[in-house]
Amino acid sequence: MKWSVLLALCVGAVLVATVALGTTYLVAQRIEREGADDAAWRLASQVVGELKLGSTTTVDALPPVDLSTSLAPFVIVFDKTDAAVAGTGFLHGTLASVPSGVLDAARANGSHHVSWQPERGLRFATSGVAIGRWVIVAGQSLKPAEARTDSIGILVLAAWLSLMILVATGLILGRIFAPERATATKAAINR
Repeated sequence: MKWSVLLALCVGAVLVATVALGTTYLVAQRIEREGADDAAWRLASQVVGELKLGSTTTVDALPPVDLSTSLAPFVIVFDKTDAAVAGTGFLHGTLASVPSGVLDAARANGSHHVSWQPERGLRFATSGVAIGRWVIVAGQSLKPAEARTDSIGILVLAAWLSLMILVATGLILGRIFAPERATATKAAINR
């Protein structure tokens, strides 16, 4: 096989593999992000369902969650003045408070899903649901989802680097053992 053909095949393989692996990473990252607030959405829906019946037992039954250290889901109930009146999500000893825009969006649309960062290093996937004068915000730490995304990134990078090593090895071996080089070498020897 001619060197130029081998080189073109290798470049094509690298481009195709790079696009395929990059797409794989982006899809996996998107799936992780889409599912990051599933537990929060279920918890908010549970509390909303109970409030429709008149009161909630879920909020009182769940243990307090220290948002600075725990990965557990939490729920916070906000009144019409945006004050946190009940819940399980605590930050520095008091019920955490989300930005009023999150609550306004939930009231305007019925629900609102957003990432919330109350402090540096603390990120949560939250779901806010409006019911009457209340907005129920439930959330869960994004640390597990972000760790899985990082792991996927490392695996995809390892696959890409393995491909690069394989292609480079193929090119080097192709260059060493290329028939046109062997023919040129024989011709030089026979002179």
